[in-house]
Amino acid sequence: MSNEIIHVWNDMNGRLTNFVNTKVKDPELSKDIVQDVFLKVFTKFDTLKNKEKLVSWIYQITRNEIISHFRKIKFNSTSKEVEAEEFSEEILTSELIHCINPLINSLPEKYKQAIVLADLENVSQKEIANQLNISYSGVKSRVQRGREMLKSAYEECCVISADVYGDVIDYKVKNCSKTCD
Repeated sequence: MSNEIIHVWNDMNGRLTNFVNTKVKDPELSKDIVQDVFLKVFTKFDTLKNKEKLVSWIYQITRNEIISHFRKIKFNSTSKEVEAEEFSEEILTSELIHCINPLINSLPEKYKQAIVLADLENVSQKEIANQLNISYSGVKSRVQRGREMLKSAYEECCVISADVYGDVIDYKVKNCSKTCD
């Protein structure tokens, strides 16, 4: 077993658990899924061709484990219902992702950096404070203000409908001067 993979396990365990918990909304289940992920990583490490892509490979395995978990829950649904739901969700997500990057990039640098680390890379705010060498309350403020700025920018261009968990279920584009290109 490579020392690199053990180092990655120690480095990524908390971030992966946070990432999974944002999807499954159950801390204990999140830990179980992350444990399953690293079991697969340890057993399949020899199949990874490009060792430089270890972190992205681990995130892909994590996404697959999350999908697998939700498929188990939807076992009683017919396969056509599940496929149609997953397909429409993928289309909606890809359309919104296409628009969010330019909006994030338009934020002032300190808010952009806080949003990327906290929300896209799932780094804890305490870890961000250490990385950026600022106070924990300063990071909390930056993340909150960045989210508010991002929300305002989105609301200028889109009407977004979300479910009780905050997941986007529909959106409509408004006439605005910004583009997603």
